[in-house]
Amino acid sequence: MATGDELTAARRVPVSTFVGRDRDLRLLADRVRATRMLTVHGAGGVGKTELVRRMVPDYPAPVHFADLTQVADPGLLATVVADSVGVRDHSARPPLAALVDHFGERAALLVLDNCEHLAGEVADLAAALLASAPALRVVATSRIAPLHVPGERLYRLEPLALPAPGAALADVLATDSVRLLVDRAGEATPDFAVTAANLADVVHLVRRLDGLPLATTLAAARLRTLTVGQLAHRLDSAFTVLASRRRDLAPHHRALVGVLDCTHRLCDVQEQLAWERLSVFEAGFDLDAAEDVCADGAVITRDRVLDLVDGLIQKSVLDRCGEDGVARYRMLETTRQYAGERLADRGETAQVRDRHLRHYHDFATTAAAKWFAPGERELHWVNRAVAEFANLRAAMQYASDTGGETAVVGLGIAAALANLRVWFFRGTIREGYHWLNQLLAVQPPSSPLPPRVEAAVNACWIAVCMGDKARADAALARCRALAPRDPATAFAEGTHRLVINGDSAAIHQLARARQELSTAGRRGAAHMAGLFWGMAAAFLGTATQARAVSAEIHTEATTHGAAWATSWTRWVQALTELRHGSPTRAVTLFRRSLAEQRSWDERWGAVWSIHGIAWSLAAAGDHTHATQALGVTHTLRTTTGVQIIAMPPFGDLHTEVERQCLRALGLARYRELFESGAGLGQAEGQAVALAEVSTVDDPWLEITAREREVAELAAQGLSNREIAELLRIGVRTVETHVRRLLPKLGLRRRAQLPRWFADHARPRSA
Repeated sequence: MATGDELTAARRVPVSTFVGRDRDLRLLADRVRATRMLTVHGAGGVGKTELVRRMVPDYPAPVHFADLTQVADPGLLATVVADSVGVRDHSARPPLAALVDHFGERAALLVLDNCEHLAGEVADLAAALLASAPALRVVATSRIAPLHVPGERLYRLEPLALPAPGAALADVLATDSVRLLVDRAGEATPDFAVTAANLADVVHLVRRLDGLPLATTLAAARLRTLTVGQLAHRLDSAFTVLASRRRDLAPHHRALVGVLDCTHRLCDVQEQLAWERLSVFEAGFDLDAAEDVCADGAVITRDRVLDLVDGLIQKSVLDRCGEDGVARYRMLETTRQYAGERLADRGETAQVRDRHLRHYHDFATTAAAKWFAPGERELHWVNRAVAEFANLRAAMQYASDTGGETAVVGLGIAAALANLRVWFFRGTIREGYHWLNQLLAVQPPSSPLPPRVEAAVNACWIAVCMGDKARADAALARCRALAPRDPATAFAEGTHRLVINGDSAAIHQLARARQELSTAGRRGAAHMAGLFWGMAAAFLGTATQARAVSAEIHTEATTHGAAWATSWTRWVQALTELRHGSPTRAVTLFRRSLAEQRSWDERWGAVWSIHGIAWSLAAAGDHTHATQALGVTHTLRTTTGVQIIAMPPFGDLHTEVERQCLRALGLARYRELFESGAGLGQAEGQAVALAEVSTVDDPWLEITAREREVAELAAQGLSNREIAELLRIGVRTVETHVRRLLPKLGLRRRAQLPRWFADHARPRSA
């Protein structure tokens, strides 16, 4: 089952069992099989998300979850859904088009979770996908229904059954709402039980909670410190206050807010304030972030934040979920919304959002400065940024919406993420282009020039990488207008000359940009200029020049211990070998880069490496496997939007390789092999490109090394005696080898060897 990264266990109450929904599970599974668009709706806290999550493991096709709670800007809806599905489309086309291409004819289930705040936009997205992908089914969860999608069916999830007042103990214990309370209370206090002594209080409590699983679970956590009677009494008090303050709330919402009010009163004043301030985090946070956002130097000091976080964990407001040695904390979405409303009532939202923005600006700029810095763990910072992606998005959105000096800070985040190359690992480079341009558009007149130049150059570089000439031209014009003499603008001009125009002047321009950026202490930008300088030299320079440049930048990357950069300088070395040296060596180098990129889930670079493998196999004479790799690249370009063939130097090479393979194999065989590669998924395609598996029948595997030598010489027209002399073996031994190898190759006569060899030749190992 494929799931989106944002939908984690921390966004729901952690449970070890699933109580009281057996009938709903069966009915929901039947409904999903019977309709293509199903909306599961009900009150907040009724368990819609959990029910769907419990249903999908047995679904017979891939399942994708997209949690929409983090989407504040409707314009990013399709981008976030594509990200959750695993579509990394780096082209300039709309993300909806990439989603349509991804699903195509494939059977799949897409879960759009928490749709109520984007009901109209979700409806449009679902309708478009269902109309274009005939085997796709969509399940939405929402407090609002219907969504008005054509063909939509509804499934209303009701609260759990409640015991009747005065019911007997056995009947009460058999009621789903009581079963859930007992199960969850057992996690907080293992000796909890429903007895004749507390029976009336238990019935009163669960009826007050209206059968809402979330409210019941939160209330059960309080039984660690309160008796059932005390808890029921506190909820009664909460409802008295609630009735006078929020008469517009439905009963289900009153139950949930009442539980949260009860939890809020159990916190001390500082814990209450910390809870409210921590609600600005979209998808978890670490202790450093909590200290920066919560501490104000007056009511809460930095040294108090750890104790406050610990207290909120004990009260089940926060959940700890740490990985890689760093503890992270998350809050239930309903709990976060509750605290966010209280923060707004205090009038502190903007103030706390500003601290949140400043923290993630400092984090992003620090991470970018560590990229390609000597001794720094490059991928460590990339992975940390990936973990913070929802918060970084939220900070940039807040900066864009607020404008003014706040927008200047937001632009710094967008530029830093581009400098960190994080868009190649998470989201898409098109999303990076979106944020850079959106924040550039709202800069105040007082905005300083350097961050605007940095952002404009990154936007130009991304447009070039997308192969979008119109956007690249416009972005380059903006760079020239802002800072015509800045070395970063020279980098933008050089990449544009290479990728968009295929102009040999790019070699000199990129070399100059690299030197000037290095002199200015901008190491990361200088190395990126070096990478493109190496590509330009390989395509448009001499062999001596290309080898010198590729060696220089590769030594630099390895010296800095920059793993990601090293995978790309090795890619440039492979390109140099392909153009000016050994194609077989090029295959080896491209495969080493691909293996590393796969281990990091770096899908952008993986697409480039598989193209390089296809080109190099063809140059080495292995047209069979080259053609299959060409098929793999075709599918990857469609699914990722990496438009290599739209870039003249790369596109020209690719076209020539296709023609070469077609000439060598003939149309029928070419189509067969190409389609076999195009039909592979991402993981299978990468495995084939790495020669870990083969879906092509390889007759060479059937013959020995000596038989291969004999076959090659016989194909060149040498007689048995000539072959024997060259190999220093007997003539009869040659005759034996020929007699054995012909049937292995599917041949009947020796005269067929030259033609067969031309069709099936492949390079020897390097």
